[in-house]
Amino acid sequence: MTEEEIIRQESPEMEALFDGLASVAEQMSEIAATHRPLFGGDVYLTGSEVTERLFISRRTLQDYRDRGLLPYTRIGGKMLYKLSDLEHLLRENYRTQTPPRPLHCITHKPQTP
Repeated sequence: MTEEEIIRQESPEMEALFDGLASVAEQMSEIAATHRPLFGGDVYLTGSEVTERLFISRRTLQDYRDRGLLPYTRIGGKMLYKLSDLEHLLRENYRTQTPPRPLHCITHKPQTP
């Protein structure tokens, strides 16, 4: 090999390669942090994830559990929720916009002394 054929670590080609590898490593870290493995074809969410997705408080989530609105699995004191159950809850409670009802005017009778 001639000196011109050897790629040096400081060369622009190597810098571009290292930058590309760093970008791939960063993307892989993001995927690993957010990846949820499937159990029986379903994704399970924690209570925190459910409250974030539904924009509800922890207390409201507890109320949904108590009323049987949202099924859950309890493992060692930790509650887990199926993503499919969450989607089902949203579908079942979806309401389309209804036409507004007419407002009824309230008339005040003058008070007589």
